[in-house]
Amino acid sequence: MNEKIIDNIAINAINEFKHLHLGHKDVITPYFINDKYHKDLRAMVGKGTPEEIIMEAKIWEKLKGVSFENMSSDKIKQFLTDKKIGIDCSGFIIHVLDKLYKKITNKHIWSLLKVPNKSFMGKLRYFLRPVENLGAEIITNEENTIKIDIINVLPTDLIRSKAKKINAHHIMIITKVEYDKNNVPCIIEYTHSSPNYGDLNGIKEGVIKINNVNEPLQAQEWLEKDAFGVNHTYEGFLIEAQDNGIRRIKGLNFQSTSVLLN
Repeated sequence: MNEKIIDNIAINAINEFKHLHLGHKDVITPYFINDKYHKDLRAMVGKGTPEEIIMEAKIWEKLKGVSFENMSSDKIKQFLTDKKIGIDCSGFIIHVLDKLYKKITNKHIWSLLKVPNKSFMGKLRYFLRPVENLGAEIITNEENTIKIDIINVLPTDLIRSKAKKINAHHIMIITKVEYDKNNVPCIIEYTHSSPNYGDLNGIKEGVIKINNVNEPLQAQEWLEKDAFGVNHTYEGFLIEAQDNGIRRIKGLNFQSTSVLLN
């Protein structure tokens, strides 16, 4: 069986969010989104890099007089959640994509993406705070991406979805594609920052088993479930499923960002 996996630089970027080094422990970055969009530091609005999140966490550690050394990984994660430190789905994806795009072009990914607000102030806001102005809907809209059929899926493609929250979007990045003996995709693995799954929120992996490449993505077998057997990601995808699916960012050379393994 053949498989294609995302470039190592993206794997490393994902792992940095999965393994925040705090108190000599590895802590999964929790999910956080700032709905009110305060003009705070990126780490406080769900858009920070792992380095920014770690720095903000250590500041709060000092302010509150606690010691991460004396706390478990789960307790540290809850501390971050309580202090509204974490990453939302689009913040996570944009930082992973940025590492890939910089490897290819030495430019930031937000120099490639387009935002719908064409006014002077809109352009200025995007220039000054690009990551904060790139949500899941904008990243995966028709201006920035093209639709991809399952038969043509590649690592680094994105899955555009809705979220259970009304009028919200969600986004996932495909990290591995496995192929059957006929070189047809049979397994898709993805990573995302999810607000769901209780204490297991934040950076998570999921698997989609492809039973028929001629059927849409919602007809396939989604295997990411919580302790009660609920697949929150799939339920979100079913919301306006006709608007969801696999997307590929225009202008990004994906052939150079995946590795074929035999």
